[in-house]
Amino acid sequence: MGLLDANGRVGTRLSLRLDSHRPLPSHSPTHPTPSHRPPLKMNRMDESSPLLRLSPGVRRRIYRFVGLASWDRLEPHQIDLHRRRRPTNAVKPSSFHGLLLSCRLIYAEAAALIYLSSQFVLHYVHNHGHPEPLAPLQALTTTSLASLTSLTIVLNQTSCFHHSGHYGSYIFCCLGGYHTGRDSSGLDYCQKDHPDAHHLPLLAGAPTSSALNNNPEGNQDDTSVAAAQHLLAQWHLAAARLSCIASGRLALGLVCDIDPHHERALDIAMLATTPLQSIPRLRDCHIRLCHTPDPRLQQVAEASVLQACRIPSPPYSKPPTQAATLITLPYELRLRILEYTDLITPSREVQWSRQDQGYVAFFGDSDHAPHREYRDQFYACRTSSDPNFSIGCFCRRRHTAFSFQCKCWAPPTPLFLVCRTLYRDAQLTFFSGNHFIVHDYEADPCWILPFLGQNPEPGPAPRYDYHSERFGASQFLREVVPAHCLAYLRFIELVFPPYLSQSWPQAGQPAMQDWWATVDWLQDKINAPSLTIRLVGAKPGPGAPDVYTDTINDSDAHTIMKSYQELLRSLKPLADNGLARFYADLPYPWMLAGEPQNRFARWDWVSAQEKKLKERAERFVMGGRYEEQYANGREEPTRSFWTWFHYEQI
Repeated sequence: MGLLDANGRVGTRLSLRLDSHRPLPSHSPTHPTPSHRPPLKMNRMDESSPLLRLSPGVRRRIYRFVGLASWDRLEPHQIDLHRRRRPTNAVKPSSFHGLLLSCRLIYAEAAALIYLSSQFVLHYVHNHGHPEPLAPLQALTTTSLASLTSLTIVLNQTSCFHHSGHYGSYIFCCLGGYHTGRDSSGLDYCQKDHPDAHHLPLLAGAPTSSALNNNPEGNQDDTSVAAAQHLLAQWHLAAARLSCIASGRLALGLVCDIDPHHERALDIAMLATTPLQSIPRLRDCHIRLCHTPDPRLQQVAEASVLQACRIPSPPYSKPPTQAATLITLPYELRLRILEYTDLITPSREVQWSRQDQGYVAFFGDSDHAPHREYRDQFYACRTSSDPNFSIGCFCRRRHTAFSFQCKCWAPPTPLFLVCRTLYRDAQLTFFSGNHFIVHDYEADPCWILPFLGQNPEPGPAPRYDYHSERFGASQFLREVVPAHCLAYLRFIELVFPPYLSQSWPQAGQPAMQDWWATVDWLQDKINAPSLTIRLVGAKPGPGAPDVYTDTINDSDAHTIMKSYQELLRSLKPLADNGLARFYADLPYPWMLAGEPQNRFARWDWVSAQEKKLKERAERFVMGGRYEEQYANGREEPTRSFWTWFHYEQI
C-alpha cells in the first residue's frame, strides 16, 4: 500500500509498505522505534545515499523544503483521503513523489513526517454503488494509523465545515448554510470547488435507491431511517480500524449532520457517536451532529467528546431534602448569582441580526474598548489564528457541535431547562442585564447590503428599494423575544447598514407600515420608563466596496433624510409613553455629496452637521424631556462595543 498517488489520494502505485520499513533511529523525535521488531539492516542503496549521511534534523528540513510538511504551523497541509479534489493547503505529491521511491529509510522518515504534521480528511462516498464508502481508512496500515495526529471523518455534511485556508476563517457556506444564499460570492466559490460535497441531513429528503430496494413497500420516513442506518453501519465497520491507534495521540473530528426535527434524530446521533467508545483515548475530539443548533443533540455531542477524551463527568448525587439549593434561595439572591453566569456577556452586550438568526456576542480586536479583561475569556473561534481550528468548523454557537477549541459565547441553554422557576429567573437576568444591538441585515461586517454582497460588480450602483417587507427589529421584537420578556428589556440599539439612497425604507412601504404596527403593538408590553433606545446608521467600514461611498446628488441626500424622519416619527409614540431615553447616531447624508478627494477637507464641517442632526433627532423624539436626559452632568452611555472595532478602522 503506498502513501499517496500523483493526485494526492491514498493509492496503491507504490509497492512499498510503510510498516515493512526500517524504523527511525531512536534519537529521531518524528517516529518512535517499535520495541517488538528488530531493526532492519540498511541496504546498499541506503549506505550510498548522500541524503542519509546528513543528520535527522537536516533531513527533516529538506523534507519540508520539498513540500512534505508545511513550514507554517497555522496552516498545516491537508490531505483528502478519498476525493479527487484537493482541499486548501493540500499536499502536492508531484513535488516529492520521487523521494518516496528512493529507499525504504527515506520513505519511512518522509511518511512519518507527513502523517505527523498533516491533517487528514476522509469523506463518506455517497455513491450507493460504491462497495466500500470508507475504503481509505481500511487501507491505512497499522503503522500509518499509529502515526496519525489529526483526522476528520465527514459522514454527511449539509454545508461546508472545512477551513478556507486563511488563518482560521471559514467560507460563508459554513456560516450561512449552503441553501440559504447568505452571500453569493461565498456560494459561487463553494459550488465551483465542490458541488458534490453537500447532502441533505440524515433522516431528511427523498429515499435513496438502495433503501427502496431494501424496503420496496415502505414509506419515505422508513427509507430515510434505513439509509441512515446503512451509512452508520459502514462507519462502525471502518471505525474498528482506529482501535489500534496510540492512546492520547490522535485528534479526531466527526461530522454527521442529522435532521433534528425527525423523531429518530436522537437515536441516530447516539448511533453515530457509539464507535468512539471503542477507540483508545483521543488527544482531542470535535463532533458536529447538525448544521443548526439543537439542544438535545448538543448534549449527545458534548457527552461523546468527554467520553472519547476520557474526561469523567462530575458525579451526580441527589441533594438532601433539607439542603439549600439555588431554587430555595431568596429571589434577589438567585438573580444576583445568575448575573455571574454566561447569561451576562463580558461586555454586557448581545447582538442579533437578520442573517445570524441567533444571539451573538461581538468579538473584535480593540484595545480601547471597555471590558477587555473580561472579553478575553471568549473569542470568535471562526476567526481564531489557533492552528487547531484548521481541522474544521465545530462552533457550538453556529452548529450542534462540541469542541474544546470553541470558546464562543452562547446563551447557557441548560439554565433555561432546569425548572420553570429558574427559567423565569434566567430570562429576567438575560434580557434585563444585557444591551441588545439589533442589526437590520448583517452584524459582521455591518456595512454589507443584501443585494450587493461583499464583492459587487464595478460600475454604477443599482437602484434597489428596501429589500424586505419587515425590519429586522420587527422580527426580533415580535418573534425572537418572548412577549412576556419585552418588559425586561433595558437597552435596544437599532442599527441600519449604509443603504444606498433608494434602499432606505420610506413612508408607505410595507416594511415601514409593519414597523409602525410593531411600535403600536409594543406600547403595553414594554416598560417604557426603564427602556433606552438608540437609533444608529452604520457607515461603510474598511474593505467596503466603492459603491458604498460613491458620490450622491442633492435629491438622493434628501431621500435618505426623509427616511430618517419617518423612522424618528415612528419612535415618538414610545417617547410619549414615557421612554426613558433616546439617542441617535446618524450619518449626515450630504457627506457623500461632492467629489471624494474633497471630503477630507470638509471633515470638520461634516462632524458639526452630524452633531446638529443628532440633537435635532433626539429633540424631535423626546420633546420637552430632551433636556432631562443630559441634565445634571448626564452623558450618553458609551458607544456599543461593535462600534469601537468598526470605527477605529475608518
